[in-house]
Amino acid sequence: MQILVPDDPMFMTRFLEVEEPLFHSLYYLHRAKLPEDQAEKVSRAYDAWGDILRAIPGHLTWHTHKTFELAEYSRRKSKGYSLYGPKGEQLISMYVIEVSVENLSSLTECLRLFELAELELRSPLAEALAEIREPDQDRELVDNYKRVLTALQLPAPRALVAELLGAAPEVSLNGALYAEYTDYRDKFCHALSTGDWWMYTMHRSLYL
Repeated sequence: MQILVPDDPMFMTRFLEVEEPLFHSLYYLHRAKLPEDQAEKVSRAYDAWGDILRAIPGHLTWHTHKTFELAEYSRRKSKGYSLYGPKGEQLISMYVIEVSVENLSSLTECLRLFELAELELRSPLAEALAEIREPDQDRELVDNYKRVLTALQLPAPRALVAELLGAAPEVSLNGALYAEYTDYRDKFCHALSTGDWWMYTMHRSLYL
C-alpha cells in the first residue's frame, strides 16, 4: 500500500526512536529472556521497521536535538523536490512510499504486546521495557511507538498521492489538492503530537 511521509523532523525523530532505544535494546539485550512467541513478534516487528526505514528517502534525516532550529536550513538544502501551494508558498514536501500490509500488521501486533506488558506488574517483557526506559523515566517509549504507527496508518489521499508520485523538481498544488494536503498534514501532526500543546504548536509551526 502507498502512504505519505512528510519531510517532517518530528516524525523522523520519533520514528528513529522506535529503533533506538526500543527495538535495538529488546532485540539484542532482552530477547533471550522473553517467551518464544513474544521474541518472535519483536523480531518480526523489528524487521518491519527496517523495511519501512529503507523505503523512506534517505535525505529525510532531521533527527537532531536542534530539530526546530535547523528545519528551515535543512529544507533549503534538501535533495528532494520543492512543493508549493496555490499562492506560491513553499510547503513541507511529502513523499509516497510503499509499505506492505504485513509489515504494518507486524508492528500492530507488537504494539499490542507492549501495551499489555505495561499493564503487568512483573513479566520479562514488562521488566525489559522498564529497564530500557531508565534513566529517563519520563520517556514514553510505547506511547511514541503508538504515535508513529498511527501516523503510518493514516489513509493517504489518492489524488494527492497521484500528483506526488515520482514528483518533478517542483510541484504546485491547486486548491483541491492543497485542501487534501492540509487535511492530511493536520491529521499527521495530531497523531504525533496531540496531548502536548507546546509540542503540537511547535510541530505545526514547521508547516507554516
